Amino acid sequence: MALPLPVQAHPHAWIDLEILLEANAEDAVDVLEQTWVIDPTYSRYLYDDAMTQFEGETPEEKLANLGAEILENLAEYDWYTELYADQTRILVHPEGSAELNMQDGQIRFRFRTRLAEPVDPRARVLRYAIYDPTYFIELLHHAETPPRLNLSDGACAMDVRTPRPDPAVVARALALDYNQSGEADLGRHFAERVTVQCD
Repeated sequence: MALPLPVQAHPHAWIDLEILLEANAEDAVDVLEQTWVIDPTYSRYLYDDAMTQFEGETPEEKLANLGAEILENLAEYDWYTELYADQTRILVHPEGSAELNMQDGQIRFRFRTRLAEPVDPRARVLRYAIYDPTYFIELLHHAETPPRLNLSDGACAMDVRTPRPDPAVVARALALDYNQSGEADLGRHFAERVTVQCD
């Protein structure tokens, strides 16, 4: 798992996503900035783990080291990010270090990923999904913080499609015990899909 976990189950942590698609001077999207707001219970677990298991002279330094480890561990899972321009998969890679801090009882984990190639959303349909393949963690866009795009020219529509998994898949997920894991791509069935189209 990318995040330090005591056991695997599905889902046992919830994350609200805050997503910013950044465009360059040519209005092509080249950065996906993600902020993960982790639920209070799991935030407390991560905070306590950081205080006891990570080096640092202050809580802030320990949280920073936890954030660095999470970002490194996410590499195996492509940073939970699946992005396409039309039908072509566009890989992403982290840019800079992650920020991890506790605010109002919830951990906020922020990091930037750069697209392997910039995508002009006026010429190609940009689609992304952010999910944990094992579905231990459910990641969803919060209604109060929809995804944003800082395009300077052109009107854009950003459609967040709610997942509608097959009832058989839902039954498999619900049947998993706390110490069991499902198939490696279970989370894909529960992922929101965001489509960006611009004039």
